[in-house]
Amino acid sequence: MKFEHIAGAVIHDLKNQLQALLDYEQEALSHIPKRYHHHLEPILQRTNRLKNDTLQMVSLFRLEQKSAFPMDDAWPHDTAADAIESTQLQFPTIQFHNEIGEDCQGFYNESLLNLALITMITNSAQAGATHIHISADDSQGLSICVEDNGHGFEDSILNGEQETTKTEGTGMGLFFIRLIAEAHKTGEEIGRVSYGNRSGGGASVCIHLP
Repeated sequence: MKFEHIAGAVIHDLKNQLQALLDYEQEALSHIPKRYHHHLEPILQRTNRLKNDTLQMVSLFRLEQKSAFPMDDAWPHDTAADAIESTQLQFPTIQFHNEIGEDCQGFYNESLLNLALITMITNSAQAGATHIHISADDSQGLSICVEDNGHGFEDSILNGEQETTKTEGTGMGLFFIRLIAEAHKTGEEIGRVSYGNRSGGGASVCIHLP
């Protein structure tokens, strides 16, 4: 077995172990008086962050290996709701607004898009956002946008001089989201990502799928 396959298997097992640890921590929290929750909540948040990071690593490995990701009919409102639930524990002070209509529909790999949204939300949180809005448009393909009230993108990012200016995290957020978008293809059409700053302040990142 090649080393990269061994590494991929270890990362996948690590992800499962972290999910089990998170489940145990949440169960423990439910049995502890509320006045003591602040002692355990930072551990829960870090465990959740590690779980999401390992999910990203597993997906990066599969994307690099050109693995086939099954596509199916899916509902962006539910995908966004799952991403919000996965990040609320880590960012409890953020106000989330899922503005995607329940009848909005797309054709995509739900696990990949969920992970893209988690990455977009995490980027917004690390940029100081306190409100995050998620919207979608399925009139031509599917576009899902995450908008926030953080400090927005630096000019060096917008003009392509740098990939990141972050001191926290891997700094691979946009690169990872782009890989996920490009894994979605229909004929000659390929997914893409657009991003910029909002006129009223904050950032906007959209993933466009064919």
